[in-house]
Amino acid sequence: MVYFAILGKNKKISLMELQFVKPKNIVELNDVIISFETDCVEKLGLLWWIIKWWEIVDKDWLKNRLEWQKILWTKDKDFWIKLKKEFWIKRFKLVDLFKTDKEVKNKWIEVVKIQDKYGIVKWYQNIWLYEEIDFSKPSRSMKMGMMPAKFTHIMLNIWLWICKKRPVAIYDPFAWSGTTWFLANYFWYDFFWSDINIQHLENNKEWWMKNSLHTDKKFEIFQHDITKEIPNWILQGNILVVSEWWLWPIVSEKSTQIDIMKYQNQVWDLYKKFITTISKTRKEHNTKALFTIPYYINQNNFLEQEIKKWSSTFGWKFFCIGEVYSRERQKVWRKIVILE
Repeated sequence: MVYFAILGKNKKISLMELQFVKPKNIVELNDVIISFETDCVEKLGLLWWIIKWWEIVDKDWLKNRLEWQKILWTKDKDFWIKLKKEFWIKRFKLVDLFKTDKEVKNKWIEVVKIQDKYGIVKWYQNIWLYEEIDFSKPSRSMKMGMMPAKFTHIMLNIWLWICKKRPVAIYDPFAWSGTTWFLANYFWYDFFWSDINIQHLENNKEWWMKNSLHTDKKFEIFQHDITKEIPNWILQGNILVVSEWWLWPIVSEKSTQIDIMKYQNQVWDLYKKFITTISKTRKEHNTKALFTIPYYINQNNFLEQEIKKWSSTFGWKFFCIGEVYSRERQKVWRKIVILE
């Protein structure tokens, strides 16, 4: 079976996350659509940074399947009008290639024209899951730069593809409001979370427990300054450190180049101390880390190179995804860094 995927706006990140399902014979059909084969069909529903995806079929299959249905199209209106007459379909509806139409998703079938074949959409982004996390939790703050829930999901998928051994637990040392915990629980991991200020964690604890998907997985909250030595019991075993690292101070329209250089140095000072701390137990406990670093738009960004140089002194293998993760109107974007 051949499948197709509509990639997100960060193409390189989409292609990396797709590796989670071990794709074969990837073909770029255009700028945003690829075709591929996979033996891990059951994992397709766990992808995030793929907008829509499922099977590629031929015209005969499509005709037999859609003669009694509505057909929903994405572009090339004249072609779909012709197809509507040929298949004797009652009506069709315009659906944006990158958006999810609830009527389509819940009641009908969405079809994407792919060269001389057709893509039948079955899976969409898990938008409901991230809306619940991002907007429903009772206590949150932008002061430390909350990591979007969907971005946490992308990072975990990328890690599960890269790592050769599945971690036994996940630790977030910048937990702040606890978003990473929800996704760790979603992937069925035990979870440890800490922060220098655990007010938001404590405020959200009851809500997280009520909305957890796997209540059998344990978690523990503790207050901790990540520039200090991490308790030994946290890093014992095969632990993956996942976090949105420091994005503070906030960059605005009024921030000057001097301000941003100062901020970047403050962030680097914190990263340097934390990398030193986790490096002490890296070999003994097989600790690995997956995190974001801030990327300052139109500025001299030196964090990536400094982290690479510093981590290499402790024997870490360093990997940084070249493409940034961005949101509209944000002045600071994110890059994904992996230390193993």
